[in-house]
Amino acid sequence: MTPDPASLLPVALRAAEAAAEMMRTRRPARLTEKHDRDLVSDVDIAIERQVRAMLERATPEIGFLGEEEGLTGDSRTGWLWTLDPIDGTSNFAHSIPLCATSLALLHDGRPVVAVIDAPFLGQRYHAVQGRGSYTGDQQLAASAARHLRDAIVSIGDYATGPGADRQNELRLALTVQLAPRVHRLRMIGTAALDLAWVAEGRLDASVTLGNNPWDMAAGVLIAREAGASVVDSDGSPHTISSAATIAASPGLVDQLILLVRSSDSEGAEDNGVSAGRASPYAAIDESLRSSKVLLFDFDGPICEFSDALAAAQTLGTDTSRKLDAEVTSIEVSAAETAVPSAYVHEAITACRDSGRVPAIISRHSVAAVRVWLTRFGLDDQIQHVFAADAYPPGHLRSALDHIDDALRALDVAPRDAAYIAGSAPEVTTARRAGLHSIGYARTAAAGEGLSEAGAESVVLSLADLTLRLRARPLTR
Repeated sequence: MTPDPASLLPVALRAAEAAAEMMRTRRPARLTEKHDRDLVSDVDIAIERQVRAMLERATPEIGFLGEEEGLTGDSRTGWLWTLDPIDGTSNFAHSIPLCATSLALLHDGRPVVAVIDAPFLGQRYHAVQGRGSYTGDQQLAASAARHLRDAIVSIGDYATGPGADRQNELRLALTVQLAPRVHRLRMIGTAALDLAWVAEGRLDASVTLGNNPWDMAAGVLIAREAGASVVDSDGSPHTISSAATIAASPGLVDQLILLVRSSDSEGAEDNGVSAGRASPYAAIDESLRSSKVLLFDFDGPICEFSDALAAAQTLGTDTSRKLDAEVTSIEVSAAETAVPSAYVHEAITACRDSGRVPAIISRHSVAAVRVWLTRFGLDDQIQHVFAADAYPPGHLRSALDHIDDALRALDVAPRDAAYIAGSAPEVTTARRAGLHSIGYARTAAAGEGLSEAGAESVVLSLADLTLRLRARPLTR
């Protein structure tokens, strides 16, 4: 059999309409668990049975695969209908309108006809391979976004059932990777709408760490026909056997692939290269490989201290001893308003959990640092602070002096320590002391400056450092 796929679009639309009508008019009378927290309702089963019967009558030569009751008919012809009767059953059961019927016709494993109907939103999407995707008569066009910081990105639901713990570690890691980089993250609870909204340009990207044909096939075709790139986690074109489903504006895909891959620390190879792609974290991994101690510069990597200090009162003394006391007083005041760097708690916890010792180096007073650590509940997490103490010499000591103090106190060689530096002079100091240097920057431009100063690696978020520490526990 070699039908024209377009000739079967009216059949698919009628089946989707019947499913939508049942969803609109019936409430679930019975909910059961297929697996832990994985629900199926009596309405799911009723819709699947009705659509299966409709399609068997209209296309008896085409097999049918439903999420709830499996395969019927002959799938050996290469043609197969696949259906998720209610994508988003938990939403449906709780009267959340984000749910949809997802129906696709596959030919040799590739979707060629697709319909997604979200009855409570009054939205229906359809596509035929090579003919574009539509909602009603309106042709869809995916986003042209090129920068993650401008993108709204949806992520797939957290896993339930067998193996959920490991799967959710990856999903949490992906959330940590994406949250500081994108404009907004969304979890809609239905893969069908994730993909349809990528096609429509409502979302700039969708990332789902899974790939069931009934969940994805229809949305994959609709997104592709709207101009989105749809790929697996290794960047290869998405197929029915892919491990993940990434759909996005073409300008975002490579950026997302790197973040997805770096989230899977178990899959990362020691040499930083996987599936032909260089890991963006090879340099930081090398710095961490032998580092038993991480020295965090206080201003920048730990908190935005300079911003708070600028708002503090000005000096008014003329002797060194009084000057030192006055500076300390101002710094303690600034510590009451300094804002933590994003993910600082996670980074410190990951440092300790990875078998390393976190310590702070600061040009500012010990008193100010301790006030700030206590304020944010880190005083019991960071035992070692190397900073200006009482005069003399107080604030006249350099960062290099404090590094020397730290190495002696912690009995560690320079090659076994890494300095998390927030400025070019700090990177230079780390190099002079013989430490590994990891630059921390809030913008790409600032990161380039740290690289030019000689930082071995640069992170734009402590989320990156957190994940690499957990991926590289210290070998004892």
